[in-house]
Amino acid sequence: MNGNQQSAMAALKAVEPIATKLDRSRDGEDRAADILELWQGTETSLRALMGGSLLSGQGLIRELRQREMISLGQAYALLEFLGARDRANRTSYRATDNDVVVAREGFRQFEAGLATAVNEPAAPPLPPPPAPAPVEPRAQAPARGDYSRPPAAAAAAAAAVGGSGLRSTPPPPPAYTQPVASGSTTPDPTYTERPSRMPPNLWFIVALVVLVVAGIGGYMVFSKRSTPESSMQGAIASMQAGKHEAAKGEFATIARDNPTLATPHVFLSRLARQEGDLGTARRELETAIRLDPANFAALREMGLILFSTGQYELARRFFIRALEANPADNASQGYLGCALSRLNRLDEAQRFLSRAGPGSWSSCLPNKTM
Repeated sequence: MNGNQQSAMAALKAVEPIATKLDRSRDGEDRAADILELWQGTETSLRALMGGSLLSGQGLIRELRQREMISLGQAYALLEFLGARDRANRTSYRATDNDVVVAREGFRQFEAGLATAVNEPAAPPLPPPPAPAPVEPRAQAPARGDYSRPPAAAAAAAAAVGGSGLRSTPPPPPAYTQPVASGSTTPDPTYTERPSRMPPNLWFIVALVVLVVAGIGGYMVFSKRSTPESSMQGAIASMQAGKHEAAKGEFATIARDNPTLATPHVFLSRLARQEGDLGTARRELETAIRLDPANFAALREMGLILFSTGQYELARRFFIRALEANPADNASQGYLGCALSRLNRLDEAQRFLSRAGPGSWSSCLPNKTM
């Protein structure tokens, strides 16, 4: 656990009582004030995780995601929390049950991910590199031109000179003279061919440089294209601003361009459910679950649709699968309690409802389980 993680966790602990007391039974203005204060503490924790930053809102969440300091699911939950904060910041706005749910969900998702990162054991230090083996000194060859110790051949020649003790010096080689043709007073000059400075594979080198430059240019062009994550953030912002048709088109485009991504289908299902089109909502969720069977948001949404149509046993199974994928999802725990209460399994229902705490799921309970 590093110092940034410690500071981020301390900032979350400071506002955790606010997340605990968020309740649908409170006045809308009080809930709006709590949402604003809870986001302020969460944003302080996000900045601390980066070691200090002047960024805020979507820019801060995007930077943390690009640095892989938060997961994709945490980024989406925090963006929805930010949308609730923006709505609660309006003077005439009264916070709804859904605002409370997304605020608590964003806070809990970030808190759970940070706690997991903090509890991860630190990697053991690497062992020191082995010491290099000592190198034995090699005998140094005599320097070129050092004649203090003559070679064996020279010693043998000196011994053959008759014991006078004088060292014989070999005569210099005869100077080379170019024969002169008859009738000519000076020799004809000779010319050596100057080597060409242009390499023979010049065209290959030029073509290789062109290919490298084109590759770099192509990378720069493609790297500037929007990523699925940035497109998702824009679509979520449109949905939070009430531009549902625009958001629907953006999510559909992301799903078409990224056929293996399940998240846009989850949001398309949520928009269809809000419009009362349960058939489309269910088809989108079936696609999302087929692409990502462990997507807890898709499993929870499917449970909500089944619960709204009275299929409580099937809804219970999907809520359980959502909790297996994400045990920290309070909404899945709360709605699982609702499904169990409809099946008259009241003791189990009360246990899950106690774990989830108050939320929008509280309204689905019969009076005898309250």
